[in-house]
Amino acid sequence: MSIKKLSALLIGGVILMVLGYGVTLVVMTWPIDEVSLNKSGVFGDSFGLLTSLFSGLAFAGLIITIVMQKDELALQREELKLQRAALEGQVAELKSMSKFAAIDQVRSMVEAALLRLSESEGEATKPEHFFAAMMPGPEWKTLFESKNPNEVVQAFQVYTKKTGPADAFVSAFSNAAKFYLRAIGNEHVNFTLNEFEFIVINNPWLKEVPYLSTYLTSVAQYSEQKLTYEPAHKMFMLAFLVATQKITGNADIVKRESIDEIVEYLKKHDKELPAIAKLKGS
Repeated sequence: MSIKKLSALLIGGVILMVLGYGVTLVVMTWPIDEVSLNKSGVFGDSFGLLTSLFSGLAFAGLIITIVMQKDELALQREELKLQRAALEGQVAELKSMSKFAAIDQVRSMVEAALLRLSESEGEATKPEHFFAAMMPGPEWKTLFESKNPNEVVQAFQVYTKKTGPADAFVSAFSNAAKFYLRAIGNEHVNFTLNEFEFIVINNPWLKEVPYLSTYLTSVAQYSEQKLTYEPAHKMFMLAFLVATQKITGNADIVKRESIDEIVEYLKKHDKELPAIAKLKGS
């Protein structure tokens, strides 16, 4: 029953009780043989019991109202809980849909990277070949020790043929991983890392991602090797840049800042310069 209906019934009941009580007194004292102030006062005092009763009823009504309001508030809280649960369910459903959409995009990105890898002219045409591509070969010795620009350039071409396709695949793989982790709202990931650092550091997050987990072991091993041999890769690049300057006879063909940056890196890591970079005039 609503409060409005209950209030109407209570007010009507009070009016009826007052009228009934008054009529009862009149009937019991009828006929009235004297009308005076004293008699009227006595008649008014006879309503004292009724007044006390009404006061008690009013207090009871107040208690009932408070209880009813409490019940209504409880119902409202329960309704809010249900609404919140429904909203959370909708959010979870949207996240699930976003996750599936992200996985599908990851699949497309990985498949495209695999196709490019298989069509490359490098030695590594599958992720399983990556680790072997990182093993030092004769070209490493040439890049370290040769002072002949032509030999250095040829050795660098051999080196990039072995590692270039793998580097490109890892870069695409890392982009797919970053896309997925962003899509699911992972806030614990540093997206500013380079591709090799990103794969190694976020390896635990990626183990559960379909399509990425299939090639993660090969990619992670290659990335670790790439980071381990990073100073050597810097030396190879420096040797190639200096050899290119010498072959073309044009020092401006390579930005001086690029060479200075690599030299500064090698000095910072206590690494020697390649032999061709030690030549006078280099």
